[in-house]
Amino acid sequence: MKVQIDIISEVEEEVVHFQVHSVEKNINRAIQILNSAEKDAGSLLCKKDETFYKIKKDDIFYLETMDRKVFVYTEKDTFEIAEKLYVLEEQLYPYGFIRISKSMLLNFNQIYSFYPKLSGNLEALLLNQEKVIISRRYVAGLKRKLGMGENE
Repeated sequence: MKVQIDIISEVEEEVVHFQVHSVEKNINRAIQILNSAEKDAGSLLCKKDETFYKIKKDDIFYLETMDRKVFVYTEKDTFEIAEKLYVLEEQLYPYGFIRISKSMLLNFNQIYSFYPKLSGNLEALLLNQEKVIISRRYVAGLKRKLGMGENE
């Protein structure tokens, strides 16, 4: 069996196309994997009190690493996740997550407002009324995401 992968632009829809003599067990399994991956693309598998939960990415306010563990914060709960923050950063970027400090990723869609601090950092007020600090080092990335120029 020959496998061919064509890299396309991000604006194009991804398509999987099979050319087979018959739909056998391995092809059905591949289809199941692809379908389940698409369904789960909008959620992360997280743990709280030894129980696992699928948390929708839209429900996540931010992710933070502390003591070599990564925590996922929603409006009312905190969960732990096994992945490293840098891996999650790559996975979550298309969903509106941005790095705001060395130890934190923020769901851009959960920001209510933000304002500058004297230190050069920004403070963001989230939709759940929680405040987080956006480190000076990551302010430019936030401004780019907002479409703001460097001079503003």
